Amino acid sequence: MKETVLRDYLENRVPVETLAENVKNTQKRATYDTTSVQVEQIKDGTTYQVRKEHLLRLCNEVLNGNLTLEDINSIALALVFSEYFIWDTNTEEGEIIETIIYDWDSPEINFPLTPSNMQLWKHYLETGKYKLRIKNKE
Repeated sequence: MKETVLRDYLENRVPVETLAENVKNTQKRATYDTTSVQVEQIKDGTTYQVRKEHLLRLCNEVLNGNLTLEDINSIALALVFSEYFIWDTNTEEGEIIETIIYDWDSPEINFPLTPSNMQLWKHYLETGKYKLRIKNKE
């Protein structure tokens, strides 16, 4: 997976099909409970601010069938370990972004990556109301 392709998708420079092809089959199982993603990082000393609208767009791509749940997990893994993609955790928006990215990054610890949970993450992005704990206890 190339960070340049993810950035270009977030900036509407490439279609979702390009992102999906770039992310496809990037996960490698290291152990029974550990997954890694090969990422070609941007190392030019700059950063890119991830915003709620970016994650909302990714949610919609999953819900519309353009990205798989594994794709969203790979993207989250890449974002967590990136030095290029950043978000400000000192703001409400940054806290929402961080919560969702870490949820997507570790579904086995947080919440499963499912279409219904993707709807709840979308709702969180749109309203600021985090309902995953409530719905996943039912």
